[in-house]
Amino acid sequence: MKKLSKIIALLLAGALTMLLFTACGGGGGNDAATAEFEAKVEQAYMAELNKTFGEFENDAAIKKLAVDHIGKMAGKETLSYTELWAKEYPTETTQNQVMICYDSEQSTFNACVKFCYEADKAEMITPDKTNINDLKHALEALQLKALLTGKKADLTALGVGAKTINGKTYVAIGFRVNTQ
Repeated sequence: MKKLSKIIALLLAGALTMLLFTACGGGGGNDAATAEFEAKVEQAYMAELNKTFGEFENDAAIKKLAVDHIGKMAGKETLSYTELWAKEYPTETTQNQVMICYDSEQSTFNACVKFCYEADKAEMITPDKTNINDLKHALEALQLKALLTGKKADLTALGVGAKTINGKTYVAIGFRVNTQ
């Protein structure tokens, strides 16, 4: 009887371990349909960014920063306005900035509700103009700051990253500025 109890306990422990490994996969996001939907979201936002800023390809470094930032903020339902943003400095004169897109109708300045799409409910992907304008104003602020210090800040790249977490696809948009 003791042997049977030990065997059952070992089987149960093994089953729980398997469940633990499969449950910690990040809520999906690795299957082909999810990757295809994320690409569609990125293309829609990139097209809108190009209408506003000019023609650019989706920059890989900005996309990575965007996807990483979405993942970092995944556990939060709402974000402060400053938490929407992430920055990195690849060189002394180069700065990448990304912003997680937020639902402008449900958000306040202190509590931004992350905007998301659900593949099975999204008939059409329409980028939010408020988010595009916020990105534009952030770029203009950087350019003005550079100008005030006798420098020039040039927009050199744009990027979009989408990441699906628990069936919801979040998007972050960003730019690269080179200051001389």
